[in-house]
Amino acid sequence: MRENPAAAGGDPAGAGFARDVLWPFAWTRLLLAGVAWFGAQLSPSWTYPFPEAARRGWAFVRWLPLDAFGRWDAHWYLDLAASGFALRGPLGAAQSNLAFFPLYPWLVRAVDAFVPARWRGPESLYLAALAVSTLAALAALALLLRFVRELTGDGAVASRAVLYLLLFPAGFFLSAPYPESLLLLLSVASLRSAWRGRFAPAGLLGLLAALTRPGGVLLAVPLAWLALRPAGNERTGGGGRRAWARLAWALAPGLGVALQAANLWRLSGDPLALFHVQAAWGRSFAWPWRTLLAPRDFHPYLGPLEAGSVAGAAGLGGWLLRDRRTRALGLFALASLLPVAFSGTWLSALRFTGVLFPCFLALALLGRRPAVDRAITVAFSMAQAALFLAWSRFFWVA
Repeated sequence: MRENPAAAGGDPAGAGFARDVLWPFAWTRLLLAGVAWFGAQLSPSWTYPFPEAARRGWAFVRWLPLDAFGRWDAHWYLDLAASGFALRGPLGAAQSNLAFFPLYPWLVRAVDAFVPARWRGPESLYLAALAVSTLAALAALALLLRFVRELTGDGAVASRAVLYLLLFPAGFFLSAPYPESLLLLLSVASLRSAWRGRFAPAGLLGLLAALTRPGGVLLAVPLAWLALRPAGNERTGGGGRRAWARLAWALAPGLGVALQAANLWRLSGDPLALFHVQAAWGRSFAWPWRTLLAPRDFHPYLGPLEAGSVAGAAGLGGWLLRDRRTRALGLFALASLLPVAFSGTWLSALRFTGVLFPCFLALALLGRRPAVDRAITVAFSMAQAALFLAWSRFFWVA
């Protein structure tokens, strides 16, 4: 990496945001709308858990370019936003919204509260979810652009990192009623704050990430590493804070998961409900070699793509460990793969890796070679188009 303070400073008057974030976001969403339109000419999946939605061709709103993003777990997040947590059937045997974390649904409900009462309903809640996801995605990408510039001093690398993230096969989840874009925003903001020596906001942002999705708790790993090695951060040096105070803030993400675990215990009476509820989705403890060699529910088409995304993320995370300026990011990428490795299944691994932003930094660095850049752009674009085509027709993809 090269150091270029001028490049790290950003563009005047938001020019970098418009060119490197807003415009790529807009044209990728427009292309996805075209994919959804083409998909509407094909038959929908008969495996969708809401068959009436599949038969009529839309799940939440009639306008396909918006509705195409709302499939599968979107129903659970909107149910949680509308009604709160509710145990439905035996814990772990029947699926319920206790398996989902609350921050994203809370934000959706808060946005929907601004809608006049006479217009409020399932459609407005869905549109509120799209608004939260879109705003979080744009903020996350803008912050990622600036963070990568600060790390590398190279605006072209930063632009590629944003573009690769948008084009990643599961990149359309940044616009879906899922918490992916919110988790991405909080992860980037937390690690950037810690990298700049601001551990109190870093810990609080990590706590919020842990309330967004359980994997957010693993931000504690790179935060703790940065807290214990402040001299490795050129921007802050050792600073005047004591190591124990920095470390205490770094471990704050654990409090987020603890709060959710206590809440589920209160609702279900099971002190381990946080783990047991996942069994209804086929996730339970398994040793990593078991997950690798005999994964549960291995999809014949998607399984290799999911396993490949984990292997790729592991390789890119390990590659980032070689440079002390990106070592904390590599630790975050590798630590974030542990829940998948110990879950016994690859299901949704592609979506989980799609918000591991350090991996896209690594790809952007490798993409300095034009041939590598073209290969990544073409492969990602084709894979995302294929997956979104299936997704828009109510097939499960991640």
